Amino acid sequence: MGAQLMARKDVFKGTLEALINPPPRPHSKSILQSAALGAVESGLSRGLQLTELEPDQIIQSEFEDRLPYDDASLADLVESIKEHGQQIPILVQRAEDGHFRIIYGRRRLAAARALGLKVRALVTQMDDEQRILAQGIENSVRQDLSFIEKAMFAHRLRESGVEDGTIRSALNIDLGSPKATTISTMKMVVETLGEDIILAIGRAPGIGRPRWRALADAIRGRTVGFASEDRQTIISEIINVPEFAAANQDDGPDPSDVRFARAVSILSAKPSHASPQKTDADSSVGQVKASRSAFAVTVRAKDNPEFHSWLVAKGDRLLQAWHDEWQSEVNSNPNTEAR
Repeated sequence: MGAQLMARKDVFKGTLEALINPPPRPHSKSILQSAALGAVESGLSRGLQLTELEPDQIIQSEFEDRLPYDDASLADLVESIKEHGQQIPILVQRAEDGHFRIIYGRRRLAAARALGLKVRALVTQMDDEQRILAQGIENSVRQDLSFIEKAMFAHRLRESGVEDGTIRSALNIDLGSPKATTISTMKMVVETLGEDIILAIGRAPGIGRPRWRALADAIRGRTVGFASEDRQTIISEIINVPEFAAANQDDGPDPSDVRFARAVSILSAKPSHASPQKTDADSSVGQVKASRSAFAVTVRAKDNPEFHSWLVAKGDRLLQAWHDEWQSEVNSNPNTEAR
């Protein structure tokens, strides 16, 4: 598999190698300009077609690696392209009905659209795995995808049936690590928070893995033992607080960082979601104790020796029957966690 993966990377390696190791150029040219020329030269030398396309000819990839961004975060790129032109082509492949599917370069495409310009593009053809790896390599060169964008990219790939090994290669994380802790954290964060609050916050470039994990842990801690609707209620309440939604470019260099901080602040100020009440009930046959961390049934032999002996003999089967009944309820309504 490793050799096959490397072979597939070689298909598009040349297009990006100039970005990774740009050839020396006169000091009057920026590194990005040099890299751009190198990438174009490399792409053309391998037969890739350099063309100009109307933005409306280009459709989005189903493997999106960027979250929606604020207009303010795009302004600098728009101004740069307006002044210097588009230095680095985007990469696309032919799609159905005469359209082209973007592989990478979404922000450059958005900037060209904002300026009413055609976008310069290299046209190639790749299978799904090659496209995923191409996006990953280009992202490694840029090094500007935020933690949560990478986590969402991994989530969308996983939802599409892409194997974790390919995801780790595309994101260049946990390679050679048997524990795969980073990809596991990404999965936990996305599954705990859900897309609604992640998309509402945005890319949050200043927020790394520890703070996203802390937010997920806080949400999870507030909702232990509750159905998914209760968790969604807490998240919806955060999103709908006016000061959360009002974050904009006046609040700092990136409004999404502000929205993250406000989400944490709002959650901290909220009273804890009502937690399951501890139960300590005695009856003539035994005692039931339930808390957030455990559930126990106690039957003492000295109080009811015959019933105690019967439970000892059949306890495993009874517990399995309870579990099967619970599983049946979950399967009949998969969108709800049985309480």
